[in-house]
Amino acid sequence: NGAFTLFGHWHPMRKLAVKLPDLKRRAPAAALTAFYLYLGYHAFSGSQGLVKWMEQSDRAAYLAAKAERLESHRAELQADVDRLSADQLDLDTLDMVARERLFVAKEGEITIWLDP
Repeated sequence: NGAFTLFGHWHPMRKLAVKLPDLKRRAPAAALTAFYLYLGYHAFSGSQGLVKWMEQSDRAAYLAAKAERLESHRAELQADVDRLSADQLDLDTLDMVARERLFVAKEGEITIWLDP
């Protein structure tokens, strides 16, 4: 009852050989397992997987915070523009902005430069 190859010699791996009817019976289960492994891999690390979703969630939170900061800055700038508009021009504000941004001083004033 030994296992023989085509050449008539006994071969130990011959006992492990899968018979064709057995292979046909197991093929659907093997294909389904491979398909599930494929889906599982892409569910976690694919281009639309869980890892990518978490990265995009972090990026969305970062961008929302950045948008909030930019909106706050824009509101500050709009308030400056409103204070300097012609219909409600405040001379004190105009004087302050001219001194800060244009480095303007009145005659006889002493300017002291401080390092920031």
